[in-house]
Amino acid sequence: MAGTSRIEAFSDGVYAIAITLLVLNLGIPDGLSDGQVWEAIAAEGPKFLAAAISFAVIGLFWKTHHQVFRHLDRTTTGLVWLNLGHLATIVFLPFPTEVFAEYSDTFAGVALYALTVAAASFTTAALAWLAWRADLTTQGVNRESLRGAFTGLLTTGIVFVASVGVAAVNANVAPYLWPLAALADRPVTWVINRRSG
Repeated sequence: MAGTSRIEAFSDGVYAIAITLLVLNLGIPDGLSDGQVWEAIAAEGPKFLAAAISFAVIGLFWKTHHQVFRHLDRTTTGLVWLNLGHLATIVFLPFPTEVFAEYSDTFAGVALYALTVAAASFTTAALAWLAWRADLTTQGVNRESLRGAFTGLLTTGIVFVASVGVAAVNANVAPYLWPLAALADRPVTWVINRRSG
């Protein structure tokens, strides 16, 4: 198949829509007094926090998606379908965000959110892997950068899946594992390099 401009433009649109959907669940009742308005805003705190987390998550996936596709000069049918699968996880994310905001202290609320982010991570990792293995890169591009993106995304997915197991024991603790995705990248990279080396 030809270049990647159409798939990138479509993907950017989906990311933008998903980010916009995050704020649709924010709101306060009508007819409140001045003091009640601030109380209502404060009561929305968990929703604001969940929306902010998902805004950052979607933004990071958009950035990584852009980094992967900027290395490509062509695509394949398999890559197109895989990209659609990834975008499905992104456009779905506002729903787990809403559930997590309301039920962050429950296994279901944490697990649904974590598994959605893990699915987004694994599908993006698969995009990087396919582009790397199928040699879809532009001439002169260091293909190892795609391998690096793959390991980072794989790490993120593993951490979020692991948090589901923790949530089964204590749902309140599980979200604190999510930042570890940034710290666990090197060990996963080492394991993958050992296996492939």
